Amino acid sequence: MTETATADLRSLRTRILVVFLGLLFVVFVAISVVFNVLVNQYVSQTATTQLSTIVERHTGSASSVPAIPDVSDAVPSPLNTRPAVFLMTSAYAVGTSADASAADLKTARQIAAALEALGPGEVNNWQINTTGGSYYVSSVPNDDGTAYLVFYVDVTGIVALAATVNLRLIFVMLAATVIAVVATVIITRRMTRPLATLTAFSQRIGQGDFTPCTDRFHDRELATLAASLNQTAGQLESYDRDQKTFFQNASHELRTPLMSITCYAEGIAYGVMEPGPASQTILSETTRLTGMVEDLLTVSRIDSLTRTPPLEVCDAGALLAQEAAEQRPLAESRGLALVVTTDPAPLTGSDRLLRWAFANLISNALRYAEHRIELACHTEDDEVVVTVADDGPGIAEEDRPYIFDRFYKGTGGKHGIGLAIVKSVVEQHLGHIEVTSGDPGATFRLTFPRRGT
Repeated sequence: MTETATADLRSLRTRILVVFLGLLFVVFVAISVVFNVLVNQYVSQTATTQLSTIVERHTGSASSVPAIPDVSDAVPSPLNTRPAVFLMTSAYAVGTSADASAADLKTARQIAAALEALGPGEVNNWQINTTGGSYYVSSVPNDDGTAYLVFYVDVTGIVALAATVNLRLIFVMLAATVIAVVATVIITRRMTRPLATLTAFSQRIGQGDFTPCTDRFHDRELATLAASLNQTAGQLESYDRDQKTFFQNASHELRTPLMSITCYAEGIAYGVMEPGPASQTILSETTRLTGMVEDLLTVSRIDSLTRTPPLEVCDAGALLAQEAAEQRPLAESRGLALVVTTDPAPLTGSDRLLRWAFANLISNALRYAEHRIELACHTEDDEVVVTVADDGPGIAEEDRPYIFDRFYKGTGGKHGIGLAIVKSVVEQHLGHIEVTSGDPGATFRLTFPRRGT
């Protein structure tokens, strides 16, 4: 990713902060809305219930409005509110009882002014907001509509309490925002520091420095990522080392026949060697060089394949028999008996790669066998088993751990590539190869999963 594209991305800290603040805002709005809805419903229900009770009690079915009733004995509501009443004429003039205070008279006048603004008519459990407070109001007219008894319940304190709670919620929101910002900085700092360390480590890997990361990580995911990167670095280091060894050995192996060809060609050119024998040597070295190049190309092709090559259903037993038939003349020319025992053994794989592997195993056996080579292929449960055994001197104990390494040549080895090709093919088919050496001979056992026959 380019630097410009990276600059357009949000940082992890910003993203977490936005998520935290967004979640906090949603929660705050939800709490605030639910709180205000519930409070308003409760206040409205309690006030209207109290107001309806007192109106019914003091008016009943009388056809005319009596004098201002005494409501001082009314039971307080759960909100600790008490009802009050005053007389209002059709001209919105106010009259109160003799024991009413100046504050009661002021409240009555403010309610009358609000009712006048609403227009003529009877109101029932109506919420009115004035400059002095909030009230639930019901008015009962007399028969001729010249006067009204106005009952009201003062809920100003409850409304003020709800407003105070809303204000406190805002303060809580601000405090939570500050806490969220601080927590985000702390959390993201603990996250971004190890991520920066791992980023630097991955950059070192890209630059060819495969030194393991020794930092300790307290989070499981980061520790797992660090272990994975360390494993990757180790594999890349091993691959890099193998590649360097590969080219060094390849250069050395190719240089020897090239030097021989050059030497004999110069001998012919300057007349110091007989053309016949020198030409035979040149042809022999050229054949050797051609075989070596073919083996190197084979290794290169195998390395360039994906872990799962193009697959098809093929018969391992038939492929082994074909390779044995092609090399039987060479075996007979050396006086070797080539015994083939195969059963139908279908597996899912690449017939081209499998034939390469079988050809190299048979060639290896021809190089060491003294009298007899036995080839076998059969199935065992869900596996295909191929064995190649010879009666030669066997494999030396010190050579056995390295025989599948590229360019490793034991006693009598040719290029040190053939068995490396076999191992690569077997692994690409998710199989397993093992070798046993006895007296006499060596036995190679290849095991492949059938994977759908």
